[in-house]
Amino acid sequence: MNHVQTQQITVSSDADLILLRQMLRQCARAMAMAPSQQARITAAVSEVVRALIHQFSNSTVTIHCDDSDARHALVIECDTEAEAYQRVARQAAVQTAYSLVDEVKVQHSPIGCHVAMKIRAG
Repeated sequence: MNHVQTQQITVSSDADLILLRQMLRQCARAMAMAPSQQARITAAVSEVVRALIHQFSNSTVTIHCDDSDARHALVIECDTEAEAYQRVARQAAVQTAYSLVDEVKVQHSPIGCHVAMKIRAG
């Protein structure tokens, strides 16, 4: 299994969202994730980020590998205003997106909320 380098992208438009999806698929492939895992992480992240940019105008997304467990994981993180996140988190599509990944953590951040989604390889 290959380790992926940390990547970052600011998403503020549908074109950026397409680029984010491509980056996610490339990282998931590099980590030898199954096509179904690649599709799950791409769908989940793009749905959440799409909802966030409609509330917050842009979101900087960081993609990296978590090697702390025996099963490596792809982690996608972003920060958003607390009020924007509260509106987004209640959406049914976002709740469905969260069910596609292995772990979702939402914590307070200087901006408001820090969202981290993780899917484990294998």
